[in-house]
Amino acid sequence: MASSIVSSSSATIYSFHRKPISQNLILSSFSVSFPLHKTTAKTRADGGGDLLRKPVAPEYSDDDGSENNGGDGDTWVDWEDQILEDTVPLVGFLRMILHSGKYECGDRLSPEHERTILERVLPYHPAYEDKIGSGVDYITIGYHPTFGNSRCLFIVRKDGELVDFSYWKCIKGLIRKNYPLYADSFIRRHFRKSRRND
Repeated sequence: MASSIVSSSSATIYSFHRKPISQNLILSSFSVSFPLHKTTAKTRADGGGDLLRKPVAPEYSDDDGSENNGGDGDTWVDWEDQILEDTVPLVGFLRMILHSGKYECGDRLSPEHERTILERVLPYHPAYEDKIGSGVDYITIGYHPTFGNSRCLFIVRKDGELVDFSYWKCIKGLIRKNYPLYADSFIRRHFRKSRRND
């Protein structure tokens, strides 16, 4: 009976047929077909990091030669990837504002940064109406009143009152509003349990 033997002192691996196989294999492109779904996933090994990329699933044709774009509900959507595509750039943007050194405590945000927060982040806060109160004059950076070493965003209301808000609550609210079926499992998987009352 043929067996696989690996010799630690030599650079030869023996296969089931006892023929030597070099350990320095050069991988070539390969293709995996799924004939029932008429799709092919391909990846290339010659590009180094390409092996870590997702497989590419090309468009396929039906038997009559017409393209099938998946408009009939056959398209599989990875909701986790979609949620990450929507939220990761926002989180990076907010972290840049808080931690890049561009703004000191008490600085008013630039009009572009302020507009982005007012349009794409703050409306998803669960206590949005309470936070904006009499209206937003501008947004600034400061230290959290309870957790003194933690920088956070503040709304300066038109009546002069300063109100902090959690951008993490806003991100969670965005996920809950845009992806209600997947929000709870995504948040459990990707957000650490907070020591504060988030």
